[in-house]
Amino acid sequence: MQENTALITTNAATLMPALSVEQAVDRYTMLTKFVKTLLKEGADFGEIPGTNKPTLLKPGAEKLLTFFGLTKRFAIVEKVEDWRGTEHGGELFFYYLYRCALYYGDQLIAESDGSCNSFESKYRYRKAERVCPACGKAAIIKGKAEFGGGWICFKKKDGCGAKYDDGDPEIAGQQVGRVPNPDIADQVNTLQKMAQKRALIAATLLAVNASEFFTQDVEDMPINGDVIDGEIVRESPRTESRTQAPPKRKAAKQDAGESEPVKPRPGGLVGQIVALYAALKQEVNVEGVSQLSGPDQVQLIQDLKAQLSGGATS
Repeated sequence: MQENTALITTNAATLMPALSVEQAVDRYTMLTKFVKTLLKEGADFGEIPGTNKPTLLKPGAEKLLTFFGLTKRFAIVEKVEDWRGTEHGGELFFYYLYRCALYYGDQLIAESDGSCNSFESKYRYRKAERVCPACGKAAIIKGKAEFGGGWICFKKKDGCGAKYDDGDPEIAGQQVGRVPNPDIADQVNTLQKMAQKRALIAATLLAVNASEFFTQDVEDMPINGDVIDGEIVRESPRTESRTQAPPKRKAAKQDAGESEPVKPRPGGLVGQIVALYAALKQEVNVEGVSQLSGPDQVQLIQDLKAQLSGGATS
């Protein structure tokens, strides 16, 4: 028996490039032109601070697939659905792992996996605020000590003006801050779509060699204490909140006994947005901005910069 019988002689022709140098140059030129001409920032890709490349979003991935004539096929690889929480300490838990395969006709070009689970912070938790028992609005603030303190349903936050004592259990007994999401079962469809989306974007970057232009590796980047995905759930960027007229300036004198709580100056993306609004001499709803996803905050920054420079927003 001869040694090295496991070695296989490979025909050198099988290692030759699939394209000529000229074809490779043409392909790269077309891809570059397509990215710069047809993909729109904020809709097809987004700038995430801390990364050296834009992040590819689902609409952009779909455009690239159409451009290269690729079709996608999804298959679920693994899933965990604990509807009663018996295996996770009483907490409902859902996990999905999808595989996205991209085909050119019947030929497999690339495939990649993507997962999503309900223990990711943006699905697992919600921000709870004190709610007025009378009107149901989240407009409760502390009253000034010189006017008796207590709690006030602040009218300038769309409240009803109701007042409550400091120790009123209806107010003081409410849980505030980051709390478990009581409706996590409502997120099951979103979790599956997000897993598919992550797999789709990863497979697209592989198939069309677009990693030079875009990245997807931003899932664990902390922004203002939250976790962003580098992805958007809806199919188009939010614009409705930016087309409304800016809120009126506060009156110099507040209602007697009513004072808004002192808040620390925000940092990160929210801090940039606040600074841009200040430069435009407009007010901003910091809490509303904080609830926007990372890509939406980035798009808002770009819109505000365009306003400052006198350009049109997208």
